[in-house]
Amino acid sequence: MTHARASSPLRDTLSLLRGESSTFLLALCLAAMAVMLELVPYVLLWQAAVAVDPANTLITLAGWLLAVLVGKYVLLSLAGYFSHLTAFRVLYQTRLRLAQSLARIALLRLSPYSSASLRNIILNDVERVENFIAHHSVDMIGALLSPLIAALFLFWLDWPMALAALATVPLALLAQKIFSRGMAERTAQYHRASAELDSALVEYVRGVPVMKAFQQSSRAFRLLNQRLDAYHQLVVNFTRHAVPAWSAFVVILNANLFILLPIGLWRVAHGSLTIGTLLLVLILGSGLLKPLLRVTFLSSMLREIFSGVGRIMPLLDCPQPQPETALPISNVLQTHQLSFGYDDTNVVKSVSLRFEAGRFYALVGPSGAGKSTLAWLLAGLLPPSHGDITLGEVSVQQLHDATRAQRLALVSQEVFLLQGTLADNLRLGNPQASEAELWQALTLAQAENWVRSLPQGLHSTVGERGVTLSGGERQRIAIARALVAHTPILILDEATAFADALTEAAFYRALRLARPDTTLISIAHRLFAVQQADCIVMMAQGEVAVQGRHETLLVSDKGYQMLWHSQFDLAHWHIRAEETTYVTD
Repeated sequence: MTHARASSPLRDTLSLLRGESSTFLLALCLAAMAVMLELVPYVLLWQAAVAVDPANTLITLAGWLLAVLVGKYVLLSLAGYFSHLTAFRVLYQTRLRLAQSLARIALLRLSPYSSASLRNIILNDVERVENFIAHHSVDMIGALLSPLIAALFLFWLDWPMALAALATVPLALLAQKIFSRGMAERTAQYHRASAELDSALVEYVRGVPVMKAFQQSSRAFRLLNQRLDAYHQLVVNFTRHAVPAWSAFVVILNANLFILLPIGLWRVAHGSLTIGTLLLVLILGSGLLKPLLRVTFLSSMLREIFSGVGRIMPLLDCPQPQPETALPISNVLQTHQLSFGYDDTNVVKSVSLRFEAGRFYALVGPSGAGKSTLAWLLAGLLPPSHGDITLGEVSVQQLHDATRAQRLALVSQEVFLLQGTLADNLRLGNPQASEAELWQALTLAQAENWVRSLPQGLHSTVGERGVTLSGGERQRIAIARALVAHTPILILDEATAFADALTEAAFYRALRLARPDTTLISIAHRLFAVQQADCIVMMAQGEVAVQGRHETLLVSDKGYQMLWHSQFDLAHWHIRAEETTYVTD
C-alpha cells in the first residue's frame, strides 16, 4: 500500500502548500507583527511606573495603548484572512489531486484500503490540514513568539529575574518526558483503532437490512463489538497515561511564581530591584510560560496532521500518465503470456488469447478459474504481473484512461450507480448521448418496458448506490450504460445473471444483430446462453483448458461435454410424481 519515501512529514505537509506558500508566509508575518505589539502595553506600563510626571505621561501612554490595540486588531484580522484563504485553497487543491490520483491508481494498489479508510483520508485527514492552516498556524506563531519576546524583554530588564522565570521549564520538560514514555506508539495505536472502528461502522450500516431481516441486534455484529471493545480499552489506557503527564507538565510549568516572588522580595529588601520593576517582572513572568501549554497542545495536533499527511501522500504519489506514443490501429485485443496473482498465488497463468474485432467470445469454467480476474485485466483495470495485453499492437497499460474508456467497457458483477437520475447514470460514458440512444440501449438491455412504466421515465431518481432499484434492474442499467458509451469492445462479467438461460440467449442474439461490429467478451456460467458464441474459452485453475466453437468442443473435449450435460440435465430436471406423494398424503 505504501512504499519507501525519502521525504519527511514536515516536508510532505509543506508540499501541500505549493502555489500558496507566499500567501501563507504573509499570514505568518502579519501574525508575528501582532505578537510583537503585545509587548508594547507592558513597556508602557513600565514607563508609567517609572515616570516622573505620571499625570501627563498617562494620557500619552493611553493614546499609544489605543493605537497598539487597533494595530493588533488589524494585523490579526489580515493574518486570519490570508491563513483562511490559504487553507481553503489547499483543501480544494488537495482533494482535487486525490480525486484525480484515485482515478489513475491501479485497483490492486487500492485493494488494501477500505472505503471507510479512503473516506477518512479524503475528508478527515485533509480537513485537519485545512483546520490547522486556517486557525492554529496563526495561534502557533503567537504561542512561540510571545514567550520568546517576553523573555528577551525580561533579560533586558533584569537578567537574574528572567532566569528565575525560566527555571521551571527544564523541570516541566523532564516530568513530561518521564510520564510520556511510549506515547508515540500509543497515539499510533489509537489512530489505527479509530480507523478500524470507522471501517466496521461503515460495514455495519451497510449490513443493517440483513441484520433486520434476521432480527439481529448490534451485539450480533461480532466485528463491530470487537472493534468497539478494543477502542474503549485503548482510550482508557491512553487516558491513564496522558492525564498524569499533562497535569505534571502544567503544574510545574506554572510554578515559576513561587520562585520569582521570594527572590524578588529578597532583592527589593536589599535594594537591587525596584518595586516597579518587580511588579512588571511578576506580571510578565507569571504569564511567560502559559503560551507553551498552547504549543504543547498544537504539537500533539501536528503529530495527528503528520500522521494524516503520511496517509495522504502515498495516494498523491501516483505517477503521472506518460504521453501516448501511439494509438491503437485496430480493435484486435490480445494477451501475451498473461499472468496475474495476489501475493504468491497466481490467479491467471500464462494466458495467450486473441480476440478478433466484431466477434463474440465466451469465457466459461468453474468458479475460481480466473475468469473475472481475466476480464478486469482485459479492461486495463488491473496491471499484469507478467506478460502484456495489447489493443491494436499497443499495450493497454500505455493507453491514457480516456483512450482506454473509449475502446473498452466492462460491466462487472458488482454494479455501482451514482445518485441522480437514470439518464445521468446512462450518460456517464457518453455525456452527449441523445434520448433516442438511451432508449435503444435500454431496449437491448431489456429494460425499456420497465423504465417506461416509471412515472418520470428516464428522469426517475436513483438513490445512493442505486438502493431504490432491484439487483436485476441495476444490472440492466449497467449494461445499457456500457452500450451508450459505444465502445468497440464490450466485456460482460456475469452481467446477465439476472436473466434465465432463454432470456440471456435472446439478449446476446439481439445485441449481435444491433451491434455487429462490437467485440463481445462474456463471462457466463450457463453454456446454453453462449453456445452461439464464435469462440468459447474454457478456463480451469487460471489457465486456458480448451477453446473453440460449441459444436467442436462438444465432440472433442470431455470436460466441456461433462459441463454441458450436467447443465442440460439440471435445466430439464423435474420432481417426479412419486417423490411428492408424502406431501399430498
